[in-house]
Amino acid sequence: MQISAVNFALGATSIKQVPKDGIPQIAFLGRSNAGKSSLLNALFEKQIVKTSNAPGKTRELNFFLVQNSQNDSFYFVDLPGVGYAKVSIAMRDEMANRIKNYVEKAHDLKGIVYLLDIRHGGHQIDFETINGIRNANIPILFVASKADKLNQSELAAAKKKFKENFCLTEPPLTVSSKTKKGLPELRREINTLLSITSTGASNA
Repeated sequence: MQISAVNFALGATSIKQVPKDGIPQIAFLGRSNAGKSSLLNALFEKQIVKTSNAPGKTRELNFFLVQNSQNDSFYFVDLPGVGYAKVSIAMRDEMANRIKNYVEKAHDLKGIVYLLDIRHGGHQIDFETINGIRNANIPILFVASKADKLNQSELAAAKKKFKENFCLTEPPLTVSSKTKKGLPELRREINTLLSITSTGASNA
């Protein structure tokens, strides 16, 4: 999957605002400091998603209309981060409800790319969120981010730990937005979720 064009479409604050145009949607989710925005920019190969050193800046469901080299169109959806964020409890609950309603009710959602910091084995909020996604029968592609932070032996141990902790059939993809490690494999897996090609397999 080579992206030829990408444009910000809208920021939705309720399920009523989610596009219902039949275009497939792939959502990106994870804890607020897992690196979602940086990964999206790496996939887009341009700085189109706002990044910040302070976690929790994404409050809306941000839709980016993407077109690939085969002229297929789809949305990448940047969801608010789960867990830690410098916002009020009321705002945190509101963002959690936005995510829940979207996951359960978005008809064109084809799968969720769930980011986990490779340096951690997952937090309680990750397990709770992933259980909710699984209960909604939405395919999950597990991606371990910030792979450049560990050496090879540490990476191997971390991937094994993730596989065990989240009961995966195979280790998660490991990526680095900084070095671009794992991005070709991630593009192939996203293609699979979109059913644009028949290669690859989800590790949900």
